[in-house]
Amino acid sequence: MRGKLTLLIASLISANAIAADYTLPTNHESVIGQIQYGRLPFDGNVTKLNQNYDIGYNEIIDANPDYNFAKHMRGGTRLKIPTQHLLPNQPREGIIINLPEMRMYYFQPELGKVSTYPIGIGKIGKTIPLALAKITRKAKDPTWIPTEDIRKFNLSQGVVLPQVMPPGPENPLGPYAIYMSVPTYLIHSTIFPESVGKRASFGCIRMYQSDIEEFFPTMTQGIPIAIINSPIKVAWQNNQLFMEAHAPLEEHQTAYEATLPGTVTQIEQLANQEDVLVDWQAVSFIEKNRDGLPHDIGVRLNS
Repeated sequence: MRGKLTLLIASLISANAIAADYTLPTNHESVIGQIQYGRLPFDGNVTKLNQNYDIGYNEIIDANPDYNFAKHMRGGTRLKIPTQHLLPNQPREGIIINLPEMRMYYFQPELGKVSTYPIGIGKIGKTIPLALAKITRKAKDPTWIPTEDIRKFNLSQGVVLPQVMPPGPENPLGPYAIYMSVPTYLIHSTIFPESVGKRASFGCIRMYQSDIEEFFPTMTQGIPIAIINSPIKVAWQNNQLFMEAHAPLEEHQTAYEATLPGTVTQIEQLANQEDVLVDWQAVSFIEKNRDGLPHDIGVRLNS
């Protein structure tokens, strides 16, 4: 009976998984996807659940603050699946990498399409710089040339890295690498899927292999990239105002845009010259309890 139940739950997870691709909303709409609920596989493998729903580790823990994911989770635990997102308040073109959200958005307006993927980012002190960049090239089965700081770190762990690592199962780039105009930083697959949604790399952007397999063929030289720091996102969905809050990166905790006053300013700027009723109590609560989910915080009155 237990084996049948395990099979049933696994099939439900696969059937309910949301794809990474969405119809590009109009300029007055910013919400994509929907919140779901799912259950852990009976082996308690959180990474497996995250990959099934195409979310990162940070997203599942933020959306389920009552659970301790540092401990082994009981199989069958029912969890909120954060598969709903606000599009960043940025020009809808090319690639947007929002570091505190640990999520990437890829806009293809000519196809009326936006895709979104969870990512892993650089550990504290190794974050990719905030920048406007471009795709320069891509490589299938890339070789890896470890930087000096990576070599030193591994040596401190008793691991001697080669000067050049050829393609293969031990190459941390995995089978796909996309190079940017920001020197030494890549978007690549990873042999460590549990690191997606974590600060684990030396600055590169890590993706699940299933995601980059879809993403990679569409990459061409010159596609623009915006690497941004937006822990708070505020956007319109028709006449409703929504807010989504993520924990700030440790090195940007005191930045104005990461604070409640910065959030208020962002809301006021977006609602400029609009007659808007804002639930400021909800804004304060969401800013304090950052669950990474879109919340309705206001309504346009002069619609």
